[in-house]
Amino acid sequence: MRYVYTILFIFLVSCGDSQETPPIIEEKKELTFDPAISQMQVSGKATETANSWIAYQKFITELENFDHSTAAALRLNSTIDDMVASIPEKWTSQPVKSRLKVLETRVKAYHALLTHNRHETMVQQKRFDQLILALDQFKIQIMEAYELEKSDKDLIKNLEELELDLEETDTINL
Repeated sequence: MRYVYTILFIFLVSCGDSQETPPIIEEKKELTFDPAISQMQVSGKATETANSWIAYQKFITELENFDHSTAAALRLNSTIDDMVASIPEKWTSQPVKSRLKVLETRVKAYHALLTHNRHETMVQQKRFDQLILALDQFKIQIMEAYELEKSDKDLIKNLEELELDLEETDTINL
């Protein structure tokens, strides 16, 4: 019996001598990103149409209040669908529609990224920056659509004036 107590004593003492190192828990540093903001403002005559386009105004408001949650991305996704369905007649040219499709794709890609449980912050930043870039390019395109419309009207006006001048010259020469 004494022999058992001695072994038990040695066992207890030897177990107490070993230094257990606590497990090292790797802290995952939460990287935050600085979301881009739109640098473009719709100006000129395009402002009137943009202000009267309810779906566009709703999209801009959703983007200003965007908190990068899945629910907010879903609302933005729904709003871009409304924009595509209700594009004003003045902006039905192919370049404007194309830019709107690019914006729609960027919004849907960002929403898809946020629905994944795990995504890297840098990828999230890149996708959101692409969304903002697509919005800026869309704004540029709608302003260019007005400039093209204005230049077409100016060209027609100049051609009509030249035609009148030619008719006057023809009547004088007769």
